[in-house]
Amino acid sequence: MSRKQKGIVRGASELFEFLKSLHDKCLELSKEIRFDKKNPRQLHLIGLNGSIIELSGSITLLIDEKIAIGIPSLFRSMLEAFVELKNLCENAEYGYYMEASFVKEWLKIYREAKENPNPFLSEISKHDKLDSLITEYKKKLVSLKKRGYYPLKVEERFKRADMEDEYRSLYNFLSRDAHSNISALIGRHYEIDGDDFSVTYYRDVPIQSLVVYIDSVAGILVKSAGMIHGLFKTGTIKEIKALDKKLSVLRKKYL
Repeated sequence: MSRKQKGIVRGASELFEFLKSLHDKCLELSKEIRFDKKNPRQLHLIGLNGSIIELSGSITLLIDEKIAIGIPSLFRSMLEAFVELKNLCENAEYGYYMEASFVKEWLKIYREAKENPNPFLSEISKHDKLDSLITEYKKKLVSLKKRGYYPLKVEERFKRADMEDEYRSLYNFLSRDAHSNISALIGRHYEIDGDDFSVTYYRDVPIQSLVVYIDSVAGILVKSAGMIHGLFKTGTIKEIKALDKKLSVLRKKYL
């Protein structure tokens, strides 16, 4: 391994150690947040913040255990949670779009349970108030739509968060992996060697090949922490800015 390659590995490893400590710090700082349990916006923000922290922790565990296959799917979920958090932080009314999506999905489940003999929905199909639930959720969805709130497509969510470029590039690649298409299978299991290839399970992915995920997860953690603690005025912004500065310094070592 050349000196340059060793430097890249060292930089990736250092960044990964920072990510793990960043996760722990964000989890610790979350204890400083005080919120109103009766306020839907605040409650959803706390939930999104928790999802971002836990998903980042799950990704670090997979990297530590050298099980890379699950990382893209977890990171896609983390990216989606960040988009929702960003939108909700910037606009309280965004919660109504989230509610519209929630109502639409449950209405879909209730209708499926009523109209088709789906064994996975047998308990719901036996609910004695299923018809009432369908009527109630239909009314809720109509009411929300009349007020201008409707279930947003993923692309619309990214666009509202001013992250259209991320949607058309990064999210596209992550979705390919989540759907296990040919590109995903090639990346996971096939190792080309000249005119031949081998198929590998549990491929040992070197740390430097995961830098794009490590860097992106760290970036989202810092940004989401800044948003959530800024909105709830926890008094921890200086600490978060210091973490952001440290991340910038580490990035210079491998960019």
